[in-house]
Formats: sequence, C-alpha cells, structure tokens
Amino acid sequence: MFLNDPMSNSGCGCSSRGSMECHALGPFLAVDAACITPSQPATGGSIIPFSSGITSVELTSLATGLIATPALIGFGSAVPGVTLVGNTLNLSGVVTEAFTVPRAGSITGLSASFSATVALALVGSTTVTATIYRAPAGSTTYTATAATVNLAPAFTGAISLGDTAFGSGSFAPVAVSAGDKLIMVYSITTTGVAVGQALTGTASAGITIV
Repeated sequence: MFLNDPMSNSGCGCSSRGSMECHALGPFLAVDAACITPSQPATGGSIIPFSSGITSVELTSLATGLIATPALIGFGSAVPGVTLVGNTLNLSGVVTEAFTVPRAGSITGLSASFSATVALALVGSTTVTATIYRAPAGSTTYTATAATVNLAPAFTGAISLGDTAFGSGSFAPVAVSAGDKLIMVYSITTTGVAVGQALTGTASAGITIV
C-alpha cells in the first residue's frame, strides 16, 4: 500500500484529507476504499485438554470382560477406582475432575491416548476406551455420551513400559447445554479370557466443542 495513495488514505484515519497525507505509519491491514475490514475466518471451536499428569491410573476389567473400575481423567490429575453402574456414574461426594459447560454447543471431536507405565503380561486382548460422561446442572449422576473412542492397538501379551494406544473418535455431534458438567472417563474391556485384567498407565485426551 502506498502511503500517499488517495484510495488507501481516504477516510482511513488520515489527519489531513485535503493534502492526502497520512501519518498512520502501519503496519497496515489490507482494506478496501471504504475502510471495511475483511471478515475473519470462523473458528473451529474450543479444544478442552485432559491429562492424568504424573500419576498413573489403574484400569481393571471383570472376569466377564466388562468394565470393573474406570478412572476419571482431569487437567493434570486423575481419580481412580470409581464405581460404574451400567452406563452411569454416581459421583456424589467424589472429587469428580468434571468441568462446567459455560455455553450451549456440541462435542464434535475426541482424541485420546494411553501409555503403559507398568510392564506386565496380559492374557487375552485388552482395549482402552475414553468416553465423555455428562451430568445436567445440579446433578451428580453422570451418563455416558456418544463421544467415545476405542484406542488401538489393543494391549495383549507382554506389555512394555511406554507401550501406547491412540484413538480419534467419529460420532454425531453431542449437544451440551450451559451448566452441564462433563468428565472424561477411561476404562478397559477384555476378550479371549475369563479372568479379570488390570492395566496401569497415563492418559491424555482432548475434545472439541463448537
């Protein structure tokens, strides 16, 4: 942009329109002659991060292969050993690691990973799952949402320190309302064995709300 270009300076904060001299010495944002700032691109929503921090969590399954004890993943900390009943968690009196939604929106994305911090030998195949649970305002009962992802690969056989599984969810947008509380829950299920399993590691994840 030329400093003395009449089309650039006209009406755009120049102190002397008669002489067409402009003392606004940039940096300049390209605008049209009417000084209309170009529209900005739409944002992709907010990203909410989760991490168990330096504390490892132990996830266990029942002999039936179903979830025994999941863990709540927060923002640099975690709460292990909570009780899951069906697809609900009653967290009355429990430090929940949940956060409150400030405005209505939709969860449109979920990515998660889990890294083993204890070397062990597993029987059968153990899959780690990350799921967002939601409680309405004023409630301590959280219900599983469709925002969930199974991490891959499954953990099987000899597990070494640092072995990692990752997953990125694909699901229909999950609507949330202002005042809803959301929490990230990690759990395991097993196949190919009629013995309860345990897996210890660190968890990290992120969701997108638009």
